Parts: sequence; C-alpha cells; structure tokens
Amino acid sequence: MDKPTPQVDYLFISDLHVSLGYDPERRAYHAREDFFFDDAFFRWLQWANGTCPPDRRWELVFVGDGFDFLPVDLEMVHRYFEARDRRWKELDPADRGQAVAYWRRQFGGDEHLPPHERVPDWIRWLFFEDDAREGRVRLTPAPRRELLTMAPEAIAPDWAVHLYGGLDPSIEEAAREIAPAFGLGRPLREPEVAFQVVEGEAPPRPERDRLQEETFEQRYGFLPTQAKSMARLYFIYRGHPVFFRALAWFVGQGHRVTFLRGNHDLELFWPGVQALLRRFVAREHPAAFDDRPSPPPLPDLDERITFRPGWFYYRPGLFYAEHGNQYEPINSCPNFLRPLLPTDPRLLNPPVGNVGVTTVVANMEDEYPEWENRGKHAVVIKELVRRYPHQAFLIVTRHVRDFLWMAQRLWQATQGEKQEPTEEDFRQYASSVGLPPETVRAIYYEWDPPLLVRHPLAWFLFSPGGHVLKALLVLLVAALAVGGGLLWYLVIAPFLASLIPPNFLSTTIGPALQLLGKILLWLLPPLALEAVRRSLARWYPHPLMYWAARRVHRHLRETDRHLRFYILGHDHKTDVRIVERKPDHKHVYYLNTGCWFPEFVEGTRRLQTLGQDVQFTFVRLVQRQEGVEADLLRWNDDAGRAEQQIVPPARPEE
Repeated sequence: MDKPTPQVDYLFISDLHVSLGYDPERRAYHAREDFFFDDAFFRWLQWANGTCPPDRRWELVFVGDGFDFLPVDLEMVHRYFEARDRRWKELDPADRGQAVAYWRRQFGGDEHLPPHERVPDWIRWLFFEDDAREGRVRLTPAPRRELLTMAPEAIAPDWAVHLYGGLDPSIEEAAREIAPAFGLGRPLREPEVAFQVVEGEAPPRPERDRLQEETFEQRYGFLPTQAKSMARLYFIYRGHPVFFRALAWFVGQGHRVTFLRGNHDLELFWPGVQALLRRFVAREHPAAFDDRPSPPPLPDLDERITFRPGWFYYRPGLFYAEHGNQYEPINSCPNFLRPLLPTDPRLLNPPVGNVGVTTVVANMEDEYPEWENRGKHAVVIKELVRRYPHQAFLIVTRHVRDFLWMAQRLWQATQGEKQEPTEEDFRQYASSVGLPPETVRAIYYEWDPPLLVRHPLAWFLFSPGGHVLKALLVLLVAALAVGGGLLWYLVIAPFLASLIPPNFLSTTIGPALQLLGKILLWLLPPLALEAVRRSLARWYPHPLMYWAARRVHRHLRETDRHLRFYILGHDHKTDVRIVERKPDHKHVYYLNTGCWFPEFVEGTRRLQTLGQDVQFTFVRLVQRQEGVEADLLRWNDDAGRAEQQIVPPARPEE
C-alpha cells in the first residue's frame, strides 16, 4: 500500500542576497558580499527538520532575492576575455566550419581535447552562447532513430540545449514535434531527441553594438544573458558550497524548496540557471550526508526544487506571497512574467535600479563596504557626500555616464513595444496559479508603473534631449536660487525689518525688535525648506509593503474568503500588521520576512534584534486542527532555537 502523502507546512525566507561569498583562492570574502551565514543557515534547516512531525514536511519558500546576481567579480570577467582572445588566435572567427569542429571536440569531453582548448565549464558556456549569438553555429534536432548512428561528440549536452533555446525559442517547438515530453526546464535523462551542432545561418551583430557591450562588461560585469547568468551562479556556488549543501540535506530529508524571483535574482527566470542550481545541489548531496556510511539516494530534484513562473505564489485559503519589488517604480520590471528585452530577447529586461546597483552602488561598496548595511540608502549617501565629497564626486563622475547609457538603452527598447503581458499570458498564468484571469490582471495593475515605461518621465531622465533639458533646469534653478537669495537677503529682508520703527515702544526695544526681525527673516528660507521636506516625507506615511498587501487583498478577499496571510519581503524590514479584522478573530495578516544580512539601524536595532545586527528572520506557517497559523520568528543561532521576532509598534494611523 502506498504511503499517504505528508501534509505540507511552510517556511518563508527572503533577502539573503547570497552572492560571491568566500574566494578559496584569495582565502577571503569578496568585498561585495553580504551573506556570511552558511553554517547558521544549515543549522536552521536542521532545527526545522527536527521540529517537523513524521507525517508532515516543510516547503521552504524563498520569497525573492535569495540570491544576488548583481555583484560581479571583475577578475572573472577579465579571465573570460583573456580566454576568448586566446581562442581567436587559434581559430578564424569568420570560418563557421572551424567553429562547428571546435564544438564537436568540446562535446566529446575534456580527455580528448588538446591542452590549449581545455577551459572551465563557465567559460565554455560563454563561448557557446557567443558562437550561437554571432551565427557561427546552430543546433538542429535529430530523431531518436538517428541517435544510434550519431557520434557522441555530435550530440549537444543539455547545457548547450538550454543556452540555444534561450536564443532561439523555436528549438523547443521543434523538439516537441519529435518528443512531446521534452522540456527545456529539466535535463534529458533518456532522450527521445538529441541536438547536433551545425554551421550557423544568422548574420553577426553590428560591430559597434558588440564593442559597446564589451566595454560596459569589462567595467561592470556581464550583461544578463542566460550563459552569463549561469556563470554568475557558478561563482555564487563556488563562494557558498555549504549553502547548497544545506539545501541538498534539506531536500534529502523529504522537504521541498520553492524559489520566487526578486529584483536581485531575476536571473532565476532562465531555464539554464534553474537546471544548474539543481546540478549544484546534486553535487553537494554526498557531502551533506558524509556522517553516514552511505548517503541516501538522490531525490528527484525536479520535483523537490521548483521555481514559480510569475511574480507570486498562492495557496487557496492559506497565503499569498510575492517579493514586492513591483511596487517600487525604480525596482519593478516592465514585464515580470516574461522579463526579456523586446529588442533583444537574449537579454533580461531588468529594473533600472539594477543598472544603478551594478554601475554606481557596487563601486561605492568597494570603497565603503558597510554603506549598504546602514539603514536608508539616501541618508547614507548624503552622509558619504558630506564626509568624503572628493571621493563621492569621483565615483559619480566615473560611473553615472555608463549608468545613463545603459538606462537609455533599456528605455529605447520600450519605445513602440508593448511591455505588459498579453491577455493570453494572463490566462495561462491564471490557470497555473488557480485564480480567474481578471483577478490576476487586477493584481498586476496594482503595481506602480516601472520607471522605464513612464514615457514622459523616462524621456526626461534617460534620453539625450532629457539630459539637455535637465542641464538647462539645473542652470535655471541655480540662477533662481542665487538671484532669489541675493534679492531676499540684500533687499527684501532688510526692507521688512526696517518697517519696525526704530523708536517702537522705546529707543531700546525698537532696535532690538529690528535685529530680531532680521534674524527671523534670515532663518525663514531654511525653515521653509525643512517644512517642505517634512511634508514630502508624509506622502508615504505607511510601510510600502503593507500597503501593497492591502491593495492585493482588495482583489482576493471576494475570490478567497479564507485567505489569511500575505507574505512579502524586499524592504528588509520585519513587520506584522493586520490587513483586515474579522468577527471570528481569524484576522488577515501581512508579514514581512525581513532579511538575513547585517543591518546597522540606530534607534531600532535593540528593539528589533535584542542588540544583534543580524536578524535571521523567517515566517512559519503551520496547519493545525484548530486552523492555520503563521508567526514571524527569528533564528537564535547561539541558543539553537527559534524565538518570536520583536518588531517596532505601528503608529496609530497605520
């Protein structure tokens, strides 16, 4: 008799920002790393497994930004370009026959390669994507009946199929005609179809475009193609093997892992990245169970590790979870269902905030590694400018031009192209999440429009004409400020003060009142500016993610009256608030999972973390006989237990 399917409870975690990690060659953490807690994460999963009843299993949900693909190791980039230059000394880039012969040797295995052609896997991925993109090679499907007569080196491995499928979606359609069960999302085990490499047909890209991209990549890291995203994941794995080992141990205990995408790990959209992540987990499986004489069999990772296709994860009657970046114009994608650049679908179409991180923020972090962990970024940037004006000016002048060039390219890609999903996209996605299409569409349009699709504003910020207009406005504002200041302080303020008679009340009080009037009039402009600043700060008096949950709840409360919990992340602020009060006290709650890296926020540090700068917060959702309940907890790694997370009290108006 088959065993009954275990009931599933849920753990939610977000914003770990697992990135470049520990470099075993340098024997040091990368300066751009924020996550140093692989062992603590492993111990937390072991605790979760120990608290799970035998008839239940956990589903661990990463609510976005579990990984951070934005920090880049420029040494890795330089190694690639050096290897590429060496390759073209051996081959003629214009000879497609040489390219096909090269890849048949590569597909045959390293043991058959001459030493000068042996390269690391991640460089091999980049070489293949480059050749396919430049039209030097292409893959064509071959029916199963031809497999027996094909030489092994003629068959493309699954990673090449993933990469080519990202460049030419028709390859998947061709494969399905031969084998309907084929899918790029999982490796081929007993293939019904194979792909062979042949000479390409597409014309190469314009030389100017290629050189512009290479110049940008050499300064700021790889653009988000599928192969380059896989290369970034390779270096994340190299810096955090224990993290992947923890996931291998967790799924080996019978639990599941689900990933939602955020703005820092948008690259999880690529099928090749998903397959590679599973491969790295499988690689760590033996080490995860090295305390046993023999490790248990490797589970089906396609079933145990899943990736949500859109922007949210919904379970009827239980929860609605999403990362939350779509409610910030600077961090939202124009199309989160299919985040591809309309003019070049081999590239992701990221939020403009990602471009700012890779160009300006990353270089600030190289100079001041702690700045990102100190509360509101705008406040810290202002502090850096005040304390180090020369260094801050140099950082801005070096990198803002490149930021504007890339932002302009993304903005131009939106011109004349429809960015939002089609009605068919909404129908398919609604079917996969179990909601009516009109509800999914309504939730989608609750987002604040991304900055790049706000056409007048985007034109002003990123177009050449907008740059000219900004310069003129800066000059105008400067002229008004200088002229207005001189007029106020030299003419208006003295005149208004002189209206007080010099002998008012007495010859002593009159001049004193005149002096007091001058002082007040001199202080009036800065006081007025401070009043304006405070009034502007009150435009968003409520936590952004809390209001996002309330906006989504307006559309789901009629569809699902039993839905209890909205779980978001993104802003790194742990929080619990009531979204809707109900007479039976089964209220609807918003919970924010916080983050897993250090934050030095004066005034709230002790209130939130009992003096510890790392929160290790998560949401636990369990189903009991009396109903479903969720708690915001923190992992106390020193004590080896989970505790209630302390959150600041909400203001009455919130």
